[in-house]
Amino acid sequence: MADDEYALRWFEPGDREAFVSLYDDAFGGGSDEWFDWKYVQNPRVSHVPILVAERVSDGAFAGARPQVPFLFRVGGEDVLGLRFGDTMVHPDHRRRGVFTRLAERALDHYASMPTRFCFNCPNDKSRPGFLKAGGEVIAHLPSFYRVQNPARVAGATRDGVTGAVLGRLAAPAADGYLGARDRLAGRQADVAVTRHHEVPVGALADAYERGAPDGVHAVRDEAFLDWRYDNPNWTYEAYTASAGGDRIAAVVTGRQTDADGVTTTNVVDALPLTGDDRRAAGLEALLGAVTDDHADADLLGYCGTAIPRRVLRAHGFHFDGVPPLSWVTSPTKLVAYDLAGDGDTAWQATGLDLRDGRNWALSYAELDAR
Repeated sequence: MADDEYALRWFEPGDREAFVSLYDDAFGGGSDEWFDWKYVQNPRVSHVPILVAERVSDGAFAGARPQVPFLFRVGGEDVLGLRFGDTMVHPDHRRRGVFTRLAERALDHYASMPTRFCFNCPNDKSRPGFLKAGGEVIAHLPSFYRVQNPARVAGATRDGVTGAVLGRLAAPAADGYLGARDRLAGRQADVAVTRHHEVPVGALADAYERGAPDGVHAVRDEAFLDWRYDNPNWTYEAYTASAGGDRIAAVVTGRQTDADGVTTTNVVDALPLTGDDRRAAGLEALLGAVTDDHADADLLGYCGTAIPRRVLRAHGFHFDGVPPLSWVTSPTKLVAYDLAGDGDTAWQATGLDLRDGRNWALSYAELDAR
């Protein structure tokens, strides 16, 4: 097929039905409510940031390349960045260069805009296409899992965790192992924990400002938090920890039961993102409350570096970068795209090297499907 048999253009209102239908077929969870949340109500841009491919001969919807904009803080300065996600090509139009053309057009367009860089975490199947378009693998984003019901999760794949390894983690019995971890974990008697059924965006924004790291991360202002935790496909709650009259830490959880009946609770974010021993004590108390309140979930997950690993280990969370999880899981690989071009500023943002994975501080908060 010649390249000019497909035309690329920006999303139009008449594309919504085809887009949502294709998304639902490819990924599941597509709906008008979800579309409005993710692409219309996003607070960082005023347009719908989706490129569409259509067949010239009949205008058939061939595929789409959506972008999700974020205001990032990098080395103390704010810059605009994009997360590439949900790129999809209709089965009737695959292997005809549509995916590659959509990726290249998006990068060309945003390179001429104030956008500084792009990123995503594609799976093993789609990663080669993103690398071909100019992306580079920057880091393995550390993920941690607490498996609470191996029998229900076994046989399905949840975030790369296979049934086989879940069975190994379950031996001799998940309840006994996790119960022992919970009894041994410090409960921080001098820390008071409050559960919020409505996410307190003001308190979270304040907590964020008290400990924003230098590494690349989304700005947690009220506009972002209001939008981020309005995702209709997940149910969100927050927990705050206080000591001596001061709020010292907070976490947000997201909960979902999928079509297979597997219930997952993710620790989406932990704030402040950096801090001292008081913050660590608060996070320890908060994880204890989360594991207590979500004892009925089949799987608990966390991605990021804000929660100390010793605290995660104490509460039964296993790191996917070491055995046994590393033997069978697919790590979450961060792929980044530099939009500065060649020269001294290539792969640099406010003085930080974007190729250095240590300069990124992402969590599920930036991975908007959670």
